This record gives sequence, structure tokens and C-alpha cells, in this order.
Amino acid sequence: MRVTGYKYRYLAILIIFVFPLCSTSMAQDLLDDTSSSLTLGDSSEQFTEKIDIISRSGKIFILTNNNQLLSKGDFITMSLRDQGPVARAVVAKNHKGRAGIKILKVYSLQRWAKLARGTDVDIIRGDDSALFKPKKEKKVTDEEATIAGEEDLFNDTGIIEEDELGDFYADNRLIKPDNMVSIGYAQFSFVNDADTTVDTLVNNQFNYAYGYQFADNYWVEGLFGRVQVDGFPRAGEQTIISNLTARLKYTIKAPLFSFFLPYVGVQTFLVSSPNAGVVGDGVDEVTAALEKRVVDDLEKTQLVFGFTFLRRLVPGWFFKADVGNDIFSAGFAIEF
Repeated sequence: MRVTGYKYRYLAILIIFVFPLCSTSMAQDLLDDTSSSLTLGDSSEQFTEKIDIISRSGKIFILTNNNQLLSKGDFITMSLRDQGPVARAVVAKNHKGRAGIKILKVYSLQRWAKLARGTDVDIIRGDDSALFKPKKEKKVTDEEATIAGEEDLFNDTGIIEEDELGDFYADNRLIKPDNMVSIGYAQFSFVNDADTTVDTLVNNQFNYAYGYQFADNYWVEGLFGRVQVDGFPRAGEQTIISNLTARLKYTIKAPLFSFFLPYVGVQTFLVSSPNAGVVGDGVDEVTAALEKRVVDDLEKTQLVFGFTFLRRLVPGWFFKADVGNDIFSAGFAIEF
């Protein structure tokens, strides 16, 4: 009995002294591991990268990712060393050691104008509130006041101005985007002398156009128009006239956010009138021949010239008017 008691006594002493040591050691290891996996300041790391490419619109930048710290979805702030923050952006894509970012907000137009290909920028990842601590009697310049929100970032009176950005863009395009689509309204008229009375038929024509800027200020445009003529070549009949036009244009800047685009091109009319020139139903051979001649006169291909007038209404939208020997049209256009 005495031996057994001693055994329990030593066991109790061992438990009392050794177990707390083991528990302390395990807790210390856990805290050490946790501390090593968490780094203070991860939300506001600062490092340097280089601007590789800037899009013509100024919305997309391609940066180097030499530090391998830019990941898709990261919110970052670009800053010029010893000058201050420039713009806020989000990382949209990583590809082959480079990162594509989309600009969300511009903090300083003066510093923004200094950005160019090859410029080193300091990157602050995550929270950048420390950069904007209140300062005494900070004077807001007129340029800074023009950026009231994301919508003001890309308007014509903000940063997308050649006078403010200098050589920011590598091209000399007066209209930056490459593509433009438009819809217009015109009236199409022709002389109908296939009947005993000679009259002029006037009909509505809606036209649709797509233009592509293949070089600085040079555009190639395709236009399609359609006219439905009821009661021609005779009562109860219908004729469809299609207008296909190809144009080459050049952009000239005009006052008040306007542009003139002189053009030359080729226009072809296609006419669908199945019953024109058909004898029968009270139509004699003479009248049928006259109908056929009118339709043949409408089907033609000709050289065209004139100009397009564009007046910017809001960013991306224009009022458009075409004036030429091919058409007199008015409508709206969208750039993208």
C-alpha cells in the first residue's frame, strides 16, 4: 500500500509541474506560428513598378509586375516619388509578368500629366487613407475641383485634353476611339414618269453606318440605307430601294467640340420591284416599258463626295449630319 501511495504521489508531482510547462510551450509555438503568418501593413504595402503601356483612352495602364505583388482585384494607388499620389486604380489582369490596371479616380491632374511610358511609379496596395490626412488650409485648385466623380474622369473638359496632357498620347487623333456607329434619317426622292402624269416621289430613308479609324484621323465607313416606296410602279405595288455606300474620311477639328470629315466614296443603289415592267392587269407594253426604265435608272453606281459634321453632345455621343451628292441626313453617332 505504501509503495502504491508513493507512485501516485510522484505521478501527481509530475503532472503538477510538467503539464504547465508543456502547455506553455505549445501556446508559445502557436502564437509564434500565427505571428509569422500575419504581416502588419499588408493592406498598404509600397513598392515601385514601371509604366509599360498607356491606352489611348487613358483608362487602362499596363505596369510591370517585377515585385510579383500585384494580383487581380487589388486596389492600388499610383504615386510619384516626393510629389504625392496620382491616381486610384484596380488590378484587372495579370499576364506574363505584367499587370493591367483600370483607372478609377485621378487625385492630381498636374501629376497625372507627367505619366508616360517608362515612368517609375510608387505603388501603394490596399488602404491609402494615410496619404490624405487633413492638412491646415489646403487650397483646392481649379484643376483638382474638376474631378468630382468617376464620370468626370473621362470628359472632354477634364483630363482627356491634349493641352493638359502634352505628349501623354502617342498619336495625334482628334477623335480617340477607333470605332463609331450611327443612325440617321433622310428623305429619298426620284421622278416617276412611268404613268400618264409625271410626279416626284418622296419617301423616308433610315440609314445605318459603321466607321473605323484605321490611321490617325483617317476613317473608312460603310453605310446602308433602305427606302420602301408604296404605290410604285403602280397602285397596290411596293418597291424597296437599298443604298450601299463606302466612304473614305479625314477628321478636321472645328470650334465648339465639333469636327468636319470631308469624304469621297462609291454608292450603289439596288432596287427590288418584282412587277415593274410586267404586262398585264391593265398595264400595256408601253407603260410596262416606262416602269422598267424608271427602275433601271434608279439602279446605278456613282462616285460620291461631301462631308460629315459631328458635334459632341456628351462624352461618347455626337450629333451627326451628312451633306453630299449621295445623301442629306441627320442623326446620332456613338464612339467606342
